[in-house]
Amino acid sequence: MSKNAQQEIATPDNDIVGSQQLRKKRIGSSPTKYLTYIAVFAALAIVMKLIGQVLTFTDSFKVTLIYFIWLIAGAVLGPIGGGAVGFVSDVLGAIVIPMGAINPLLVLGNTAYGVIAGLCFKYTPSRSYVVKMLVTGVVCTVVCTCLFNSFAIWVMFYKDMFSFWQYFAAKRAMQPLVAGINIFIAVAMIPLLVNIGLLPKQIKKEKKDAQHIGKDARG
Repeated sequence: MSKNAQQEIATPDNDIVGSQQLRKKRIGSSPTKYLTYIAVFAALAIVMKLIGQVLTFTDSFKVTLIYFIWLIAGAVLGPIGGGAVGFVSDVLGAIVIPMGAINPLLVLGNTAYGVIAGLCFKYTPSRSYVVKMLVTGVVCTVVCTCLFNSFAIWVMFYKDMFSFWQYFAAKRAMQPLVAGINIFIAVAMIPLLVNIGLLPKQIKKEKKDAQHIGKDARG
């Protein structure tokens, strides 16, 4: 076995290590910079929430675009930053767009959305950002949007009128479609996120393998 081949086996995935190092260098290099990114993403999320008020078609169908901001925030900032964006944008959004008392369970669910987004994007076992974002979007939609947040709204407003599943069928059945729109937007923005440095560029596995084979042949 050549020295290069031994080195390849003993060395951790350079893409993963490089991604973590670049993220820390570009985003987490200082607390001030990291907090600035959280503030910017939270502000964008509130803007998307405002736009969602315009795109309200019926009582049970509103095209909110806040989810794709939370997905991207989790991907870029990790679980802590993603959770912070979810929390801040939900609480401030409730103040900017008052719609009754703040639901603590809903705040918890939206905070968890950002945390889960960060964890899923980080630990999904794929080099493809598209695959990572798709998995992240589906998990967040099922766990947070369809289950936890639906339960939070049902408990606060509808538990005396409907069972949970009756409420979901009547009021929340369109949420997977809305989530799908947000996931599509998040996936479509991946090239932009890479180009502006919010996500590090990745070396394709095939290219790395070719380089190693060439080195082994020369060795």
